[in-house]
Amino acid sequence: MAARIIALLLLVAILAFLQMRLWSGDASLTALHEKQARLTDLQSTHESLAERNRRLFAEVDDLKTGLGALEARARVDLGLIGPDETFFQVIEDARTDQITPPRGDANTLPSTPPVPVAAPAASAANKAPSTASTGR
Repeated sequence: MAARIIALLLLVAILAFLQMRLWSGDASLTALHEKQARLTDLQSTHESLAERNRRLFAEVDDLKTGLGALEARARVDLGLIGPDETFFQVIEDARTDQITPPRGDANTLPSTPPVPVAAPAASAANKAPSTASTGR
């Protein structure tokens, strides 16, 4: 009978030790869940960085081989304007009093009347051929 009690106490001690390792320490369930969450975060970060690297490698390859990407990069970064292009700068949030001084101010230049612009004369190449008879 005493052997049974000792065996039962030994089994309870082993079970308590295993339960203690299961609920606390480095190999516990909470540590396992934290490590799984960290692994998921690292995997998503790795995927986003791998996609970024693929895009950068594609851009480098395009810059090495094609002129379109190089021209687009020069337009964005350096403000490239082509020879047959006109640059217009649009100011979005400008107030009119910042651009044009108010009228009647002593410091403003005198206003000049608008100059009429004459219509360009039609050239001979643009005129329609006459329908006069040639006498034949």
